Amino acid sequence: MSTYKKTRLVPLKILYFGIYSKGVEYPRNNNLINGLRLNGIDVVEAHFELAGSFQKRMSIVQNPLGFIYFVLGLIASFIALIWKFMRSSHVDAIIVGHPGYFHIHLARFLRFLFHRQSVLVYDVFIPLYEMLIDDRGLWKSDSLFARLLHRFERSCCQNADLCLLDTHEHCKYLIKEYGLSHEKVVRIFVGSTIDQNFDPSRIDSHETFRILFVGTYIPLHGIDIILNAIQYLANDPDIHFSLVGSGQLRKNMENLARTKGLSNISFQDWIPTDHLGSYIRSFDLSLGIFGIIPKTARVVPSKVYDICAAGVPFITADTPAIREVFRHMENAYLIPAGNPEALAEAIRYLKANRNLRNKIAEGARQIGKGIFSLKEIGNNLVNEVYKIM
Repeated sequence: MSTYKKTRLVPLKILYFGIYSKGVEYPRNNNLINGLRLNGIDVVEAHFELAGSFQKRMSIVQNPLGFIYFVLGLIASFIALIWKFMRSSHVDAIIVGHPGYFHIHLARFLRFLFHRQSVLVYDVFIPLYEMLIDDRGLWKSDSLFARLLHRFERSCCQNADLCLLDTHEHCKYLIKEYGLSHEKVVRIFVGSTIDQNFDPSRIDSHETFRILFVGTYIPLHGIDIILNAIQYLANDPDIHFSLVGSGQLRKNMENLARTKGLSNISFQDWIPTDHLGSYIRSFDLSLGIFGIIPKTARVVPSKVYDICAAGVPFITADTPAIREVFRHMENAYLIPAGNPEALAEAIRYLKANRNLRNKIAEGARQIGKGIFSLKEIGNNLVNEVYKIM
């Protein structure tokens, strides 16, 4: 870590390092980089493209040949990133972008050799153990793999000077899980996938009350809760639900919808990101997350950032993480997690109250323009880096 102090009067130079995802559908790294640059920070990238999406990385785990190619790709990434690091001039901070699990140790070693005064920042964002074991349940927590994974991730966090997560609740989880100091783990919001110059004034008119969910069909989202709520609303012909996306549980949820005989619902594949803002705006109401796994209480889901950027009313589970930003009936409509009856009742209530929908939509839009904006996100990150220099 740096042994000298800088102030905001001295511009920072930051090296963004790793195999971090840069696709528009994964906004975390793009938003951090752009947010830093909006605050006058010189950001130099040392990037190697390798299985950029989560779906690609998961398919590698399930395919032996794909796993071999991934290992070879990792070796290539180490060679390429070492070369790029060596060619970079002195920087004040090194940020290992998400996913940085395989490269935080490399970054620490290279810092020791070349940039000893630089601050090392690790964007944990989606903790690996939480995602694979707690959230998706791919391995049992008492399995050998899970125990090794826990030790590995703890070492990743301990190797950094500063760890980034997306909410205070998520920070508490990481601190408790890996015995980290409170000063070492900080909250930096994610931001939206929707372009900051999106024009929210255009909105379609339609007779049916249209409700939208966009997501990756993981347990966190609680799609089964949404389907049960839809069943409660089956007798209302003026309501239609669109579920957009793909992922782990989509086939199961489509089968469940057929079993329940739901006719007021459609399943769709992903919407191109450059059309996402106007697409969300064409609906009367959006849905957040409703799952009852522990992670539900710790995150502000990506869809909520997009909803705020688009400026539409939404319903989501009332959780400590959501309460860090949102207030019931002011900029969100909050209900208990895992409660389809409450979701159905909230939909009925908002359908009948246009003024409340407009109030929530405007409140959400102000959050999107304010603390969720790229400039504010970048400013928060710059402040946290300066604190530890």
